[in-house]
Amino acid sequence: MRKIRAAALAVLVGLAGAACTTTRAAPPVERPALEVPPPPPRIVVPLPAPSMNQLEPVQELEPMTPPAPNKPRPQREKESPKADPKPEEPKPVEPPPVTAPVQPPPPQLRLPDSSGSPQVSQIIEVIARSKTILKKVVASGQLTEGARKAFKEAEMFASQAEDALKTNNLPLAKEFADKAERIAKELQR
Repeated sequence: MRKIRAAALAVLVGLAGAACTTTRAAPPVERPALEVPPPPPRIVVPLPAPSMNQLEPVQELEPMTPPAPNKPRPQREKESPKADPKPEEPKPVEPPPVTAPVQPPPPQLRLPDSSGSPQVSQIIEVIARSKTILKKVVASGQLTEGARKAFKEAEMFASQAEDALKTNNLPLAKEFADKAERIAKELQR
């Protein structure tokens, strides 16, 4: 048994000695320096100058009519050198009537023409579900700061889904409605 241990020890010492030995490094190979070629000469071709003859003539403009003159102001009477015992009461000046620009009435909000399609009704149902869930969450009254932010996001997505429905953008409306419902369900937990 001693011989086996001695042989194993000799093998280990031999391996350790072989592992610690170093070999000589190869001398560095000298290579010639790289020569960078000079840049090619830069040739700039000037653009031809625009010729004044290339412009097209403009049609004769009609003579401008001067703007209508304003109504002449009534001339004030010059004060007489006589001194009046009582000053005249100033007459109330009526301001000219203000005419507001006529604006067309706002467009009527309505569902898109494809409101009978199952996809539109499905999106409307998703929006309604998310709004119902959000109402229940608000009624519970236990919203943290992060939950309030998520609540506002869900409301925003629901309103954006409704706006997208009004413009008949069904893929976008579905995406917004799904986001609103997903956030509302997370708040419900």
